[in-house]
Amino acid sequence: MSKASLNDFFEPRGIAIIGASAKPGAPNNQIVKFAIEESKGHDIQIYPINPRTEEIEGLKAYRSILDIEGPVDLILMAVSSKMAMSVAEEVKRRRQERGDAGAVAIITAGFKEQGTEEGERLQNEMIAVMTAAGSRVIGPNCQGVIDVHNGVNTTFSVTPGALKGGVSIVSQSGAFVAAFLRWAKKQNMVAMNKLITLGNMADVDVTEMVEFLAEDPQTKSISVYLEGTPNARKFIETAKKVTKKKPVVVIKAGRSEMGKNVAHSHTASVAGNDAIYDGAFRQAGILRAYSVDEFYHTGRVFDKMPVPKGDRVAILTVVGGPSTICVDAMASRGQIRLAHFSEELKEKLRAVLSPFANVGSPDGYVDMTASVTPQMHKECIRYLMEDDSIDAILFITTPPGFMDETEFANALMEGYRSVDESKRKPLLSVLLAGNASPVCRNILETNNFPTFEFPDTAAICLSNMVRYRKYLDQED
Repeated sequence: MSKASLNDFFEPRGIAIIGASAKPGAPNNQIVKFAIEESKGHDIQIYPINPRTEEIEGLKAYRSILDIEGPVDLILMAVSSKMAMSVAEEVKRRRQERGDAGAVAIITAGFKEQGTEEGERLQNEMIAVMTAAGSRVIGPNCQGVIDVHNGVNTTFSVTPGALKGGVSIVSQSGAFVAAFLRWAKKQNMVAMNKLITLGNMADVDVTEMVEFLAEDPQTKSISVYLEGTPNARKFIETAKKVTKKKPVVVIKAGRSEMGKNVAHSHTASVAGNDAIYDGAFRQAGILRAYSVDEFYHTGRVFDKMPVPKGDRVAILTVVGGPSTICVDAMASRGQIRLAHFSEELKEKLRAVLSPFANVGSPDGYVDMTASVTPQMHKECIRYLMEDDSIDAILFITTPPGFMDETEFANALMEGYRSVDESKRKPLLSVLLAGNASPVCRNILETNNFPTFEFPDTAAICLSNMVRYRKYLDQED
């Protein structure tokens, strides 16, 4: 049979969970719960497979995928590796007889990543059976996929109900993304589209998935956790085409010799020479992140804010020390310069600020001081947004305890939205109080205004946005 489409992973009519458990608290029970909850409001049927029980989480339990009458496009394999071959044969038979079973995600571990001949042989034989019938396989040793827009969740660790958006994440590690997404959810920091955890990449690999996301209309930015790939050249060549359409952010694990050994034991990946990867990433327009913080924040700012038109940045602040750290971080990346303020712009800003405010010393810098009101924030952002000599705004504050959080957040958004959409530029807000300002952060993030706890992180993310603009201009 012909190869199934990767769309079967994200737009299934039915999801079968082989190895589903009726035991509360068990990972394979959590998978069923999450699949049910995420699919609410969508036309997707969930089919637990367990021959030893009749019902799981209120759903009929089936003995085998061959017993399901309705269409099953996505199959989740969560059984022991000893049962892998028998399940693979059932997938093959289902596809040959019914024409569905096009997508298989294998949660099960115990294959090539063990570093044994037996593990590698079992993986190869299992994959060969299913792909011969045209099924596509993600894994093994993964956590499956999520599609927030289409109601798909096959994980046991990423809770349903994430904010819908345009960030798609491709990762060879499920735990790496699961932990962050659970942390980010409380503040609605990541507006998700898709999550794909690839594990051992026995069939579908990182290159094919990035290529797929390039054509996905709901994906605005692609973030990739990469340990290694058998065909690094193909990945780079593909990425070079994709980055012309949308940003690709990569964090490359296994940079050191010790790290390479850990990567190999994790997903059997060959990490490769880091210096070669570094140069290839730059040529392909890939934005390389050097920390977990940089990786996730860079991916999400492209979803929430427009790409800047240039490298001229205005800093609006109420705190001096953190602003210095911010400028140092920008300078370290060599992508950004402070904008030039005209006398007309300075007069406008001085007219709404305290007499003690510092406007334009140095050029491109405004310290409003602590004598501020929501209206001052609104007016300053509006003036900076209107000025064509500014390409982006980096705002740094410790939200004053005397200012209502909702009023403060609304003032920032009103200032941004006071100009025509065509004139809008990135506005990155550093709220140094972090989660001590939960109401403000939630309002901003939910309305696609990215917030940060630390000024250097925001500066580096903005530098990455400017780097991407320069890459696009160079390609043009």
